Amino acid sequence: MHGFLEGVLDPVREALAQEGRVLVAVSDVNACALTDALGADAGRVRFVDVLEQGRNPARALSLWLEFAHEPALGGDGALGVSELVWPGRSAAELEECERHEALLGLALGDGPAWRLLCAYNRDALGEDVIEAAMSLHPLFADGHARHPPGSHAHTHPSPRPFAGSLPAPHGQVERLAFTGESLGGLRHALSAWAQANGLDQERSSELVLAASELAANSVRYAGGRGMLRYWREDGALVCEVRDAGHIQAPLVGRVRPAPDACEGRGLWLVNQLCDLVQIRSSRAGNVVRVYKRVP
Repeated sequence: MHGFLEGVLDPVREALAQEGRVLVAVSDVNACALTDALGADAGRVRFVDVLEQGRNPARALSLWLEFAHEPALGGDGALGVSELVWPGRSAAELEECERHEALLGLALGDGPAWRLLCAYNRDALGEDVIEAAMSLHPLFADGHARHPPGSHAHTHPSPRPFAGSLPAPHGQVERLAFTGESLGGLRHALSAWAQANGLDQERSSELVLAASELAANSVRYAGGRGMLRYWREDGALVCEVRDAGHIQAPLVGRVRPAPDACEGRGLWLVNQLCDLVQIRSSRAGNVVRVYKRVP
């Protein structure tokens, strides 16, 4: 916690001194520590619980995009503080965090000037996580010392958020081939399975809705059919939809659709409903995997 304050307290105070907007998306523990350190000035900072907003890393980009485009109320020293990568993240979550941060420049590059400070707990995170962070950020700091990233900088290629493959499922896998005519049966089967495997009515309905949206997208945009697989893995229920489509827009599902938009709402909704969403797409087809944690 001391290291967190050492890294973020001065930048936050500087932004407030310039009458700039400040948004801090961190854990409750770090939010409380920063609130205590700021004293009366804490009321001028907007705090967001990152464990809620950022549980699915794909939700985080819209938070910063909307913050960047909020009208300035005073000065121009806007600052964001993000703790999207926290100790205890799964390997799948860490991979999606990395993909999110690779997309930040693409999403925010043409917007207003502001600063985003990403906080990493170097004592509790693996060296591979720190190395990845150093490769994705133009400047890094350890305490009060600021360093250019040197040989670590930009070792990743241009953002390709849907490239690669997903690991094979663990445990017993159920399969359902579907078409437009069988979506009702898919929802019924998935709802019964989710509740039998520990989800309450609300969370079960959210998982079923997410899978149904993905299947409907397959029917609408990917040849009218697809394959649903679902299983339980590491304290979560997992659903995966495969089809013959090809997703190419890198920010789809991460940016809030305009009110009059005809496309993009399905994946946006899926990201809001699920604890983790992984999308892999190539000319061979789409694979979308969603997770809902079992309490």
